Amino acid sequence: MNQIPWGQGRWFTMGLLIAGLLAGVAYGQTPGRQAPAGPAPSAAPAAQSSSPDKIVLRVGDEWVTQGEVEGFIQGLSPQVRRTLAAQGRRSLGDEYVQLLLLSQDAVKHHLDSTPAFHQMLALRRRQLLATTEYQEIVRQSVVTPEEISKYFAAHQSDYEEVGVNEVVIRKKSEGADKTTPGLTAEEAKNRAEEIRKALSAGDDIKKVADKYQVQNVVRVDTEPSPVRRGAMRPDMEKAVFELKDGQVTEVFDLTQYLVLYKIASHKAAELKKGVSAQIENTLQQQKIKSAIDELKKNAKVWLDESYFTAPSQPGPQGAAKPATITVEPVTPK
Repeated sequence: MNQIPWGQGRWFTMGLLIAGLLAGVAYGQTPGRQAPAGPAPSAAPAAQSSSPDKIVLRVGDEWVTQGEVEGFIQGLSPQVRRTLAAQGRRSLGDEYVQLLLLSQDAVKHHLDSTPAFHQMLALRRRQLLATTEYQEIVRQSVVTPEEISKYFAAHQSDYEEVGVNEVVIRKKSEGADKTTPGLTAEEAKNRAEEIRKALSAGDDIKKVADKYQVQNVVRVDTEPSPVRRGAMRPDMEKAVFELKDGQVTEVFDLTQYLVLYKIASHKAAELKKGVSAQIENTLQQQKIKSAIDELKKNAKVWLDESYFTAPSQPGPQGAAKPATITVEPVTPK
């Protein structure tokens, strides 16, 4: 979402304010209500300072209560709420005023009666209804402790930990000058094999580090780091989890680096708090997906395949495939 430079470039956005206030608009309510006749409300006494009915903002004939502003704030992200708490609510008040000013002027120019406006309002109402229903599905997708235990028992190996000592060797790109840190491809390969041979022979990891470690070029971790399944490239993960304690993996080429691992320890999985929360999230997502799939199954859904086309596939003559992006995994530190 692109920010619109309201006021002095504050961190609120037009989309944020509209999204927060549209809940009322979509059901026939307005961000501000018609103010009572008479002068603008004066400051309320201290006893009324926390009353949700206290009027805190007025623009022309429309007014907004403290309860409405508090409700809007509760709908913001935790990060924005923290910023509000630290910086105060004046910026929010200024944004609210500008929102009402512009909306009033839009009504004055009959922009609320255009087909485009009604189409957008109908779409926003659909979005709000969909969000509300999704939240209800989430609320009903409760995962019990028994389900967590059953899942853990069936997938215990997925949560096994392996402690590894990582060795990383930086390669110098071809054509780089002498001041660039790293080794040539051939030098890096030879150094990696030397270190691998020493570790495979059972040499102490600290002695290997003292002999081969060079700042910004070769790193040998003397303390093992825990690794779980899913955190490494598949071929690296397979090697790490299949080897026994004390064994050393082959050397893996990560383009700019060569990496190898010495297996320090295997730790059986335990159903601790972090694992339990991870399983609970997995099972809840499964329940949510199942509920939505059931909605699709029971509804009469049709898509025009000639319009909603699938990604192009290579033809018989070897047509070009869609571009793909490969991201190298981050090795454990």
